[in-house]
Amino acid sequence: MATPSLIQLDRSLVEKMSSVLSCQKPEVIQDRFGIGVKTWVKIREGQAIRQSVAIRLIQRLERDRLI
Repeated sequence: MATPSLIQLDRSLVEKMSSVLSCQKPEVIQDRFGIGVKTWVKIREGQAIRQSVAIRLIQRLERDRLI
């Protein structure tokens, strides 16, 4: 089985995402970004996430005009 490609999000994007959150509750993160809290923690800490998740997240941020 192939290992999934990983990608690290740009720090400025992470800061923008963080600025639009009213709190760090899992349901708020899920509603706003469509990702789980574990993925959010990885992003916040500068860790890489699966490329497929990053692509969907960026598309959602563009759709919601956050980037």
